[in-house]
Amino acid sequence: MDKLQLVLDTFSGLNDEKILFSFWRHFPLLDLDPEKLAKAHINYYNRFNFDLMKISLHGRYPCIDFGCKIADEYDPISGSTRCANPVITKIEDWENIEQVDVNDGEFGKQLRAVELINRKLEFLPKINTIFSPLMVASKLDRNIEEHIKKEPKTIFEVLNILYKVISEFSMASLDFGADGLFIASQHLRTISLTAKEINKFELYFIEKLIKRVRKNTPLTVLHIHGEDILFKKATERIITHAYNWHDQLTWPSLLEASKITKKGFLSGINEEKLVEGDKEAIISNIRESLEVTKQIKRNILAPGCVIPLGVEDESLDLIVKLINDFNRKL
Repeated sequence: MDKLQLVLDTFSGLNDEKILFSFWRHFPLLDLDPEKLAKAHINYYNRFNFDLMKISLHGRYPCIDFGCKIADEYDPISGSTRCANPVITKIEDWENIEQVDVNDGEFGKQLRAVELINRKLEFLPKINTIFSPLMVASKLDRNIEEHIKKEPKTIFEVLNILYKVISEFSMASLDFGADGLFIASQHLRTISLTAKEINKFELYFIEKLIKRVRKNTPLTVLHIHGEDILFKKATERIITHAYNWHDQLTWPSLLEASKITKKGFLSGINEEKLVEGDKEAIISNIRESLEVTKQIKRNILAPGCVIPLGVEDESLDLIVKLINDFNRKL
């Protein structure tokens, strides 16, 4: 069967062939060069032979063309890049943000990486990483929540500009070889924004993005980042093929999620257990997730976010072996 169709069948609960899995991580320093980033992804696939590739562009790729200078150091846990300079320090700085051409600059480099990966792995389903407009804004402006409350009209106008750029980049990603999109949100939780603000500044623009790309892609995934997330609200408003969240670290569990939505999932792998490297804990986690996946059928075994840098390949080898052994008994 076509690999993309098998992924889609899985999310629809129609895959009786085998349980699929996916790994993804950042490749710090390599991810600043499209050729090196593509090679790293290709080598990673060849190492673990997973069923779905999430293309992990560096964490500040949507910010550079708006003035971000990449810091020499990166997040030591996730491997994500950082901005060395605050692009927005006061609300008036947003007046300098204008729409950019996604075929040039840093966006263009990311499209080149997607193209190179697809050349070697055309047969493999690939979803490119897209950040919500508000998530991009928060990377540019460390005081975005405060600015939303003080100048909501200004920020809404800014998010419209960012939406146009992100939607163009999303469409271009599909043209350059991605089969779908992995749309990440860090604001679908009531920590610093009110429910009304989440509706207006996050959900509205993600919905708009999904509608824009829906006819051009067979596959969309929403990543709901963090703890204490608004999973039910998000899955009611944002209709994608599958959802990815830290299911091992926060509500809901995979089984609970299966009762909330009939869509698919990317979940089941506990990143904290991988970092600890405790073999027995990893085995327990994966065996339990495999049984739940067998029961609900709509899940591809995957981490709740990027696999941390400190995880040893041997721990991932163990997961692959457990999945293969389980599949042989199906």
